[in-house]
Amino acid sequence: MLRHKQIRASNSQYSAPILLIKKRDGTYRFIVDYLKLNNITIQDNYALPNLEQAIQTVGGHQYYTKLDLRSGYFKIPILDKDKHKTAFITVHGL
Repeated sequence: MLRHKQIRASNSQYSAPILLIKKRDGTYRFIVDYLKLNNITIQDNYALPNLEQAIQTVGGHQYYTKLDLRSGYFKIPILDKDKHKTAFITVHGL
């Protein structure tokens, strides 16, 4: 990930643990456990979509799909002022 410039070295005061979770196909998913960060994050307030309306919108179709978007997480833009909060720790450091 470092080689592909998806991550970079950090000296942040924040750090979250990482996990490797085995997927059904035998490969591993890289997970950062941001539970502690999430617990102190101020939540955005916006209305959730109406569940009934969502079910009616997708209901009645013949095909459905499930996607595992490879590297999708690393495409989400993060404000420069918040990037230090996304640091994680490995056996090699931050």
